[in-house]
Amino acid sequence: MVKKRDINETITIEEGAVIEIQEVQEVLNPTVENEDPDYANLLSAIQEIRKRTDVVGYILKGDSKATVDLNDSAKIIEFAMLSSQTFEAAKTIASTFRISDTENILIEGKNLNMLCLNLGPNNISIFMEKGTDHRGILRALAPQLE
Repeated sequence: MVKKRDINETITIEEGAVIEIQEVQEVLNPTVENEDPDYANLLSAIQEIRKRTDVVGYILKGDSKATVDLNDSAKIIEFAMLSSQTFEAAKTIASTFRISDTENILIEGKNLNMLCLNLGPNNISIFMEKGTDHRGILRALAPQLE
């Protein structure tokens, strides 16, 4: 189970398959059994960032599961594809030009910005309104990035 905000759709994905979709009516506490502590700490930090009005959602993807929280649940697949393709493109560029792995990526769109962070087995994509200062989000995540 994933801790979510009131009246949001919760989707839990494990090993590439959707295993649970439900409407959440109240704040739930995450189950911590057998959970990766890095993933749990990142999830907690991102949930705090998600409370900002200029953050429209996030995707946190670990080795065997992912957590998605977006304002517009109809766009989950579009945002997930954008996030996935961004990380794949970063790997391709790093390999092609023989540079080290990408740590973070900022994509500025017409109406939306996306901040992607590669943290070993965990990838984070944070979707923000245009003009949001991504540096504040990076500062909020700094303890998790060390």
